[in-house]
Amino acid sequence: MLIDFETVHRTYLKGCMDGGVWSFTPVNPAKPRTGKHLSTHQVFSNAGLGVALYLRNDFEGTRAIKVHAGLKLVFSRKVKGKFLLQEDGQKISLTLDMGGVRGLYAWLAGDTPHFSYEIIRPDAPKKQLSGFEADLEFPLSMRAFENDSDGSARSILVGLADADIFHLQLHCLGLAKLLYPSLSDTALLAHMKPRLKAAPSCTPTIASPDPANMGSGPNERPAEAPDPAIPASGEALPDLDPEQAKRAVFAVGKNRWPRKDIGTIEQIQNGPVEAMDRFVKAGNAGDFTEWDKIYNLLHPPRR
Repeated sequence: MLIDFETVHRTYLKGCMDGGVWSFTPVNPAKPRTGKHLSTHQVFSNAGLGVALYLRNDFEGTRAIKVHAGLKLVFSRKVKGKFLLQEDGQKISLTLDMGGVRGLYAWLAGDTPHFSYEIIRPDAPKKQLSGFEADLEFPLSMRAFENDSDGSARSILVGLADADIFHLQLHCLGLAKLLYPSLSDTALLAHMKPRLKAAPSCTPTIASPDPANMGSGPNERPAEAPDPAIPASGEALPDLDPEQAKRAVFAVGKNRWPRKDIGTIEQIQNGPVEAMDRFVKAGNAGDFTEWDKIYNLLHPPRR
């Protein structure tokens, strides 16, 4: 994936206002109505799955007035040992936005047990994508489902090997990097984590006093101002010192993390303070899942 994310973002995703209408550089000048694949990967399994970082424009006349960025997935059948790929008249194509990609990444990373995404657009067939653990043949499987215009439905199931999961994860991160090229890899990884449901507040509700009982008797004292809010033990403090956070990351990485990889530690130290605080707290709790993810991205397996 040799992509200059900052240059691509600046060239195609930053528009300018012209005559009250946004204007963008067409992503494919030779074929303006066709999109552009920035990076591709092909899965050959029990069926075919094409993966691509994809850009396309909306046009008014000859002017590109909008740009779309997404992760394009093309499911195709394998018939009598032959992969039909683009020649498959029954192939199913879906393009996921960042919301869908974030959910897909969380499932691929093992943060959620399953994945489901639905695309419903006016005057277009309904499409669905699901991910799950199907059997022992493949670690994970994905199924694409589409309703045809005649009311019938079809689906294609693709099994994913470990290498396929790795390439899919990198393309998910690639879309995030394309949309936010100035963020560090550590920050992007932190934001790709699934959203956790907020814990219910333990603060008791204080009823408003009855105005009829608000007399100032001789023995009554004015109410004292409440104490400033104290963060709970699991919350990140708003005034964390960056250097202190870096030292904490180094200490946890070298003393508690079994890998003790200095490159990964430095990568985490380059992230925002809130992310470092999260890594430290997870490490102190014995959870090095996110540490290992960054290590695996920096040290991909050799094929």
